[in-house]
Amino acid sequence: MAVHILLYVPNVIGYVRVGLLVAFYVYALREWEVAIGCYLLSFLGDLFDGFFAKQLAQTSTFGMILDMVTDRVATAGLLTILAVLYPPWAPVFAASQGLDLASHWFHMYSTATGGGGGHHKSDGALKRRNFILRTYYKSYPLFAYLCVSAELTYVALYVLKFRPDFKFFHVVHLFYLYLFLCLPGCIVKQVVNLAQLASAVNDLVQRDIQLQVHQSRAAAAREEKGVPGKQQRTDDNNVVDDDRKAK
Repeated sequence: MAVHILLYVPNVIGYVRVGLLVAFYVYALREWEVAIGCYLLSFLGDLFDGFFAKQLAQTSTFGMILDMVTDRVATAGLLTILAVLYPPWAPVFAASQGLDLASHWFHMYSTATGGGGGHHKSDGALKRRNFILRTYYKSYPLFAYLCVSAELTYVALYVLKFRPDFKFFHVVHLFYLYLFLCLPGCIVKQVVNLAQLASAVNDLVQRDIQLQVHQSRAAAAREEKGVPGKQQRTDDNNVVDDDRKAK
């Protein structure tokens, strides 16, 4: 018996991730341990939905959109919380949030409507993209490091606000992991987001230009075809007038 798309295992994981994000928002400013636990569990869920989608052959357009929207909402929500916790840095968090949403939305729309295979990571979709974007999506270690480091940068900032002296196993200070391991990757990820946004905008603009050229040529062709007919009607009318005058 076929499984309904809404009940695909990867999609069910997506629903659980959304529920965990709601819990994070509820507890973010009250119980930071509970909140960050929910956020990290939701983040880990992103590692498993793709795995089960491939293993169980349960890929779907709905699942792809659910996964991307959940990722973007998660990051946007965490950045919003950080803007509340670090008011002087609110413009930076707001800019990061806007760049993240805009770059992914433009890229998703551009690849989905560009006839290059649909999925934003496919070879066809990336064929006309810039070198930075092709390298980012085709090098899984680089892709994983930049994505994880960006998320952990925000997570570390959240935890450090409540526990500035937080240490892993009472040995490794979270601040130094954030500063030397996560923050560099987060900064590079913003560069990639800019490259992604620029690439998608360029693709859409070029398609608009091609459409305008096509429409202009089509209009010119119609005008050329219409001239003989119009001229013929004018000549016929002149003949009729001459006949009337002769009579």
